[in-house]
Amino acid sequence: MVKYTEEINIRGHYTDLQGRLIVKSLCDLFNDVANVQTYALKVDVPRLNAQGLTWMLHKLHILFNRMPGQGENVILETWPSGIDRLFAIRDFRMLSGTGDVLLRATSEWMVIDLNRRRPVRLPACVTETAAFCVDEPREMAFELDTKKMPEVFESTRLFTATYDNIDFNKHVTQATYVRWVTNSLPYEFLKDHEIAELEIVYEHEVLPDSTVCAGCHVEEEGERVKVYHRVRNEELDKTHCFAVSFWRKREGSL
Repeated sequence: MVKYTEEINIRGHYTDLQGRLIVKSLCDLFNDVANVQTYALKVDVPRLNAQGLTWMLHKLHILFNRMPGQGENVILETWPSGIDRLFAIRDFRMLSGTGDVLLRATSEWMVIDLNRRRPVRLPACVTETAAFCVDEPREMAFELDTKKMPEVFESTRLFTATYDNIDFNKHVTQATYVRWVTNSLPYEFLKDHEIAELEIVYEHEVLPDSTVCAGCHVEEEGERVKVYHRVRNEELDKTHCFAVSFWRKREGSL
């Protein structure tokens, strides 16, 4: 297996008011290490752009044992873990300094035609790379069925796609979607809970200066809270992403 490993210090601007890594920052770190490895494997964005193509994330699923804290040194690993039809699979794992697994994730990527903004068959450079990279089971599976989402989302917030939310594909970054999803929850809830699991399915891109409506529907599930999420356009006729998250009480919260 071809695995890329990087030691990372959790800096203050990666963390929340309680000094724990923010999920949006984690997704930025995922992108950073994945990007480094795509260059090593010669499947990087500039190489795809030369063919009129680019990468686009379709699904992300993360399981959290513990979020690292400010000042902590962690190991972040990533590797290509297979091909599923039109999708390239990439896994991640974050370890503590003593080797404990802090979190693990799997992601599903498409290759997009830049002009048509539509997925295409994976190019040979991607499938050939995957063929010699995969020799261990995937970290986990995708479980979210977007056809079984609630019909009503009680709580909604509006967000705008500002300049610093936009990436090289000239649309909102995948990490910004995650920020909108988690920030659709109220401050008091986020202060008293920590995330245990997140799965998100990206449906449509968000373009600069667009306004989106992020809604959530909360259900109690024993000791965990389950939250369904949906991000739609301002006209409410297009869904940009669906997600489900699970939360547990923070230690010390009442």
